[in-house]
Amino acid sequence: MQDLSGSRIGSYEVKERLGAGGMAVVYRAVQQPLGREVALKALMPSLIEDEGFLQRFELEAKTLARLDHPNILPIYDFVVTGEVVFLTMPLVRGGSLRDVLDRGPLDGATTWRYLREVGLGLQHAHDAGIIHRDLKPNNVLLHSDGRAVLADFGLARSANQDVRLTTAGFAIGTPGYMAPEQVLGQDLDHRVDIYAMGVMTFEMMTGQMPFGGSNAIEIAIATVNQPVPSACALNPRLPDELDAVLARAMAKEPRDRPDSVRELIGMLGKVPQRRSAVAAAVTPSAVKPAPGTLPPSAPIPMPTPAPAPAAVVFSPAVTTLEQMGLPSLEPTSTTGAAWYFESVMHSAREVAGPAWLRIAQSINLGSPKAVEEARDLTVLPAITTAFEEAFAGESTLKLREWGRRTTERALAARPSNAGEQRALKLVPGRRRLGLLLKGYIESLDDMRGEPAHAWREVDANRYWVVHYQNPYALGRRRTEKSCHFWIASYEAMLRWAGLANDWLVDEIECGCVTGSGDCVFAIRSTKA
Repeated sequence: MQDLSGSRIGSYEVKERLGAGGMAVVYRAVQQPLGREVALKALMPSLIEDEGFLQRFELEAKTLARLDHPNILPIYDFVVTGEVVFLTMPLVRGGSLRDVLDRGPLDGATTWRYLREVGLGLQHAHDAGIIHRDLKPNNVLLHSDGRAVLADFGLARSANQDVRLTTAGFAIGTPGYMAPEQVLGQDLDHRVDIYAMGVMTFEMMTGQMPFGGSNAIEIAIATVNQPVPSACALNPRLPDELDAVLARAMAKEPRDRPDSVRELIGMLGKVPQRRSAVAAAVTPSAVKPAPGTLPPSAPIPMPTPAPAPAAVVFSPAVTTLEQMGLPSLEPTSTTGAAWYFESVMHSAREVAGPAWLRIAQSINLGSPKAVEEARDLTVLPAITTAFEEAFAGESTLKLREWGRRTTERALAARPSNAGEQRALKLVPGRRRLGLLLKGYIESLDDMRGEPAHAWREVDANRYWVVHYQNPYALGRRRTEKSCHFWIASYEAMLRWAGLANDWLVDEIECGCVTGSGDCVFAIRSTKA
């Protein structure tokens, strides 16, 4: 198609061509009069001539524009002119997962981080009825803040629509990442994306694709007919449990795959980081089932964990921040300040209400006065777990309420509270947030009795905060981020400072998930 560099299309000044794929050419453009730099994806003319495709693509653009998730690249605009049809979206300069994989296979910690972030975005899309259908490392972009962002839903279709995107002679998907039913042109559902995630996992851990060939036809034939190969045979350091999960994810029959991306991520989260001696006790037939024969309800064979070695933990976000100059802290305190324990225990009893007695008895907590006097930080993760068990589906709301009340109570107890609040609100927003974080981190360090928290301004729109050895996470293992207490605590601080409408709080990395106990939170501008 004609190079659009140097031209102006509507409000967009097209600056340079960045690359091309089977469906579109991508340019760097500037949206005027905002001066916002964007990626402009212009569709190939052959697709524009297909009225059915164009109608379908516009419908998909409108559907995808409604997806709001930090691990999905948003769509800004969809424009149809006389000669050009294009999408605009944020310009992500961090490269793609393909660039990372071109340097070789990844370690387990890095693989888990990328897969989990991609999985969160993909599950969000599936929950909205959207199937990606072209999931591959090229379509996983790396944001400047380290996030993996799922992009290029150009081949997506809504699971709730009967109209199919396929047009005559148009290959759907990318050979090697396409599920068998996709290769055969059969009806598809969200499990084609689960298959592609299995392929990506195999490639990330071994540096090779599971099925190869000298051309697309040979790859397609292998995908349909050959059994799922062993990743452990290519990389002897990998645990046998990984082969079992991959056999499920890449099963020939969709019904034999995990029911959701969430389930697949949960299975991967249970796979050890490396091969252990105890793995030899698992029978080969259990570890490497014949592809397509493992029933979907069958559990993944897991060996009994070896008691001697400590669990392997990893904190990629913390490591990244330390590489950026954040101090590496190793707090050892096991007691907290009296003023904090008074706030946290009083608030816990208020939130739990009638269930408090049952919660206290379940963890042998003792009297409130004795707990406050002991100031033992180890009771905090125990109370958190007890809240989850007592309130089940409502536990997230209860934990958030606990964090909010604890922070508001602690603030109200400060003699200088009103004066500090008035003075802080006179400071401009971004500088005000910096002062707020500085003061809050100092108060948390005071609560711990030693340096245990650190923060850094990542860019003009984002701050990251690390809680080293977060008491609420220590000894707790979860598959999902679970620091709801602290999310609500930061939100309460933002409301107190008059910043709640300008800044949002996210948990980037949870010590309950990584096993490290170190938690990372992001405070980002609503304009980012």
